[in-house]
Amino acid sequence: MTTLREFREGGRKLLNRETDTADFTFGLRHRVVNGTDVLTFWGELDAWADQELSPRVTALLDQAGHQVVADLRKVTFLDAGGLRLLVRIRKRVAADRGTLWLVPGRPGNWRVLRITRLDRAFTIPASAPCVDGRTGAGTGFR
Repeated sequence: MTTLREFREGGRKLLNRETDTADFTFGLRHRVVNGTDVLTFWGELDAWADQELSPRVTALLDQAGHQVVADLRKVTFLDAGGLRLLVRIRKRVAADRGTLWLVPGRPGNWRVLRITRLDRAFTIPASAPCVDGRTGAGTGFR
């Protein structure tokens, strides 16, 4: 299966099929597991990722249920641009009276959240939620 929708030839843009973005240093995968919308981010969440992923995130949240998980376990870099995206997701889910769980994953992501005190603004589970979609996997946390 090819991961490219278009190839850069004669002014045509190179796009990632999963994210509809022109950059491959970050990405987003959406799936629904037991009624919970899971947004799995990967790569570098920075200002460029915020700009490119915001329209897709907005579209996904328009159709999302009241339970959303933002999984950052595959995020290798997080800065103010990525935090802006996460805060926007948090506000949108809260406006719909939903719950957002943030799974920071890597120590660097935890550090950025602690330094900015955003660790206090998000619901962060003590352990990672069951979001792998295994048969028989329940909702909630391990």
